[in-house]
Amino acid sequence: MSEKMREKILENLAAGSALGFLTLLIAVFSIVVDSRSIAWEKDALAISAASVVALGRVDDPDFDRVYAIRESAGSSYGVVFSKRSSRASALFGATFSPKGELRELMLLGSCSSRLPTNPKDALDSFTGSEATLSRAANAAATAAEADS
Repeated sequence: MSEKMREKILENLAAGSALGFLTLLIAVFSIVVDSRSIAWEKDALAISAASVVALGRVDDPDFDRVYAIRESAGSSYGVVFSKRSSRASALFGATFSPKGELRELMLLGSCSSRLPTNPKDALDSFTGSEATLSRAANAAATAAEADS
């Protein structure tokens, strides 16, 4: 084997190792970010003396997971979703009954001081909000059915 060929093989191995290491770092970083997101969403949905469990991922453009909320009064299911417009963005939490009926809507945070403080009014200021709530209710009812 010629000296040039060995150098090329070693260069390719070094480049492949570096790319593999970067891929591993990106994978670890995404796992850490996802676990922090889950922990924050659980805390946002937690009611005193309740446990919150992530049931799984959902393929929806506005929310990623459905959570089971267990408390002494019974079970409910929740989602955390964001809404955006050209003038504002906000993060909402919603809890549903096992049948998919809205129990509570919470405004968890926003980047606009012009949004109303009432969560329902704030949500109504974003287009597509009713469709998001409808999809969240369906996801909660499906999760409740699979959870029982």
